[in-house]
Amino acid sequence: MESRKAFFPLFIDLNSRECLVVGGGNIALRKIKTLLEYGAKIKVVALELLPEIELLDVEVERRRFEAMDIQNKFLVVAATDNENLNEMIVDLCDDNNILVNNISSKVYMSARFTAHIETQDYQIAVSAKGNPRESVKLKKEIVEFLKNR
Repeated sequence: MESRKAFFPLFIDLNSRECLVVGGGNIALRKIKTLLEYGAKIKVVALELLPEIELLDVEVERRRFEAMDIQNKFLVVAATDNENLNEMIVDLCDDNNILVNNISSKVYMSARFTAHIETQDYQIAVSAKGNPRESVKLKKEIVEFLKNR
């Protein structure tokens, strides 16, 4: 497992890109909603999932994750409460050159979600190197700064 990574900030067009979310809890729900904002086509695989997820415009399969689930995916989100499973998903994605986000690690992944701000003039992404609370805190400060400009 890598302990130190350098993440390159990049904006990516997810419109109609095939994405997979493994897991069906609150964090998975937040990730799904974010991906949907940007037009991703999402498949969710989980044994159990929040009822809100089934109301979203996503394909749902209530079952265990299988390695073949990552085939032809642009981005995978490992959003289970099982750290070992999440790490296995990261390894599979890395072996197949698929971007992967892992909710149970700050570094063991190839893609991070950010706290983001979108205005008419700006699109700003904030990352506190895997600390979502700090990212959201700074996001709020930036929003206030932009309001006072």
